Amino acid sequence: MAIVAMDDSVMAMWQPKGISKDPPSLSLKTVVMKIYGVNETMSLPVYTNTKVHEVKAMLEQKLGIDSGILKFIHKQGSIFRENMDVEEIARNITVRGIRSFSREKKHYDKPHAVIGAGHIGLKLAMTWLMEGYENFIVFDRRPEVGGTSWWQQANHTSRLQTEYGVYHLQYHPDNGWPQDCRVNPWPSRDELLDHFKQISEEFGLMPYIKLNTSVNKLNVVGKDYASQHYELTIEHQKKESVVEVASVCLFPGNLTIPKRVVYKGESTFDGDIVYGISSEFDYSRCTGKQVSIIGSGAFAVENVRTCVEFKATKVFMICRRKTISMPRVVSWLTNQSLHFVSAALTMEAMTPMYSLINVDQWQYYCVFANESKTNVQLRQKSRFGIGDVYFLSMYFGHCEHIVDDVERLSRHKVHLISGRTIPNIPIMLKLLGFNGDFENDKLMKLKELYGWWCNKDHRRYIVAEPLGVDANNFGGTSFSPGAILWSEQHVHLMHYPKDWDVLVSSGAMPTHVADEANDRPAYVVEARHGAMTQISLSTMIPALAARGNIIGPLAHIRMWQMHPLDSFIACAKKEWDEWSKTLQEMGFDREPPPYPYTEEIVKGYIAQEYAYYAEQEELLSKRG
Repeated sequence: MAIVAMDDSVMAMWQPKGISKDPPSLSLKTVVMKIYGVNETMSLPVYTNTKVHEVKAMLEQKLGIDSGILKFIHKQGSIFRENMDVEEIARNITVRGIRSFSREKKHYDKPHAVIGAGHIGLKLAMTWLMEGYENFIVFDRRPEVGGTSWWQQANHTSRLQTEYGVYHLQYHPDNGWPQDCRVNPWPSRDELLDHFKQISEEFGLMPYIKLNTSVNKLNVVGKDYASQHYELTIEHQKKESVVEVASVCLFPGNLTIPKRVVYKGESTFDGDIVYGISSEFDYSRCTGKQVSIIGSGAFAVENVRTCVEFKATKVFMICRRKTISMPRVVSWLTNQSLHFVSAALTMEAMTPMYSLINVDQWQYYCVFANESKTNVQLRQKSRFGIGDVYFLSMYFGHCEHIVDDVERLSRHKVHLISGRTIPNIPIMLKLLGFNGDFENDKLMKLKELYGWWCNKDHRRYIVAEPLGVDANNFGGTSFSPGAILWSEQHVHLMHYPKDWDVLVSSGAMPTHVADEANDRPAYVVEARHGAMTQISLSTMIPALAARGNIIGPLAHIRMWQMHPLDSFIACAKKEWDEWSKTLQEMGFDREPPPYPYTEEIVKGYIAQEYAYYAEQEELLSKRG
């Protein structure tokens, strides 16, 4: 006999009741419920006065059914009778109207399609397999797994800016993690591509992945929404064929098309003018030369490190306005948080690093704060560039960060709008960010994005990491916590499509349409859209909220397992000292600064994190 035992958390669904002015009775009992004709039983804790309609409502929510189909039968004396909705639930019940206390999953004859074998696509494939489901196909146009960000945008010098603890494919409560993580918190591009390949093979994903295969076209088949499916025209080895699928997920990677600008006088520059991404540029050409970097986002910060690595003699980082760069320790602090780190604490924790370069980070355009700096909002269009070398390069005078714009170029000179001319610049690296690709909208026939879904069709799902920063609390800086949520959300709605009806009828999800004037496809959304989508999903679908309670603490657990504070500080300090030595060897003779963070300093931040969360909980309890 299969026995389902509900834990005490279900008690929150019952309303204690009293008679007249008497206080509510909190006496408990256990109800044993058996499904008619099925060898399955549920053990359910309730109050002695819990009503039948309350238990039916619980089953409706748990199983995604209409409670009107349920009948509860119990024995009263020598006869069997129906336990009516307004009555107290009997101790022993036979349930009619369902076949199981587990929710029934929808069956699909056709496979589910996943376009993109990057981080999210591989994570979704793992999610299907971990549920014992094999009717899916992953397509990717490249010869190897890994995705656009690492194959197309990164180069061999690129490294992970956030920590391995929250950026690895195994990320799941039931899985392990990369074993070299304590000594290598920030793996290189090639190490990450090897990781994706190794884990895909270990988890048995490769038989489900069709590499060197492009998806060129999607057709919606059928006019009845409930039964429609899709035809995908795929191309492999220059031959096209058609595959019928039940659903389509597209994970196009981060923004894929570099923002381009052409400056007056480029033809006279007589040097290298390149976009500092992928492997198109040989960074050894920077050795012994001055370099201009246009931009100040995450890729620009990464290129400062690369210029130090290749011993460029000087870096001029030119931007119209500075965006906040985040020290490694602050990223670690955010990702290890059990709940969140306030924007106020995030800014405070940056102080040791910004003080080193005599910059007040509170004056940046993206910071909105009250006078006491207790109520803080960070709002910028690009994500945080994370790393320590930028600050070290600034400290030694190797990097100069200039707020200005390029007016024109001449031979080995950059002329700025302010009137300043920077001479002896044979290399310009343009890092102005990326745009989305309208071809992705076209492929998915996307007119309006509803949350992450195309045209309110729960079987067409498209996710790219949201743009920028817009928050007063931060729960993380990395990708795997999002990847597992996005994967499990899609799988849930494929299993239980009735939950989609709730999301659509509520109208609660944020929407987005293409903005051609600003080069913004419909699938490219900002951070607030992503946050509101996740809030709506967890609010409207209890099963996803429950799953979030399990996945939510995982980042905290993994960070302390993979990067305990002492080893993390040691790794960061080791690299800090190595980069200091490199800069000294290049002729910058300032006394190397000690690493600005210690275990004691960071433990103080963690104490503040917990104190702030406790304070917020107390305020909420008083309001409630």
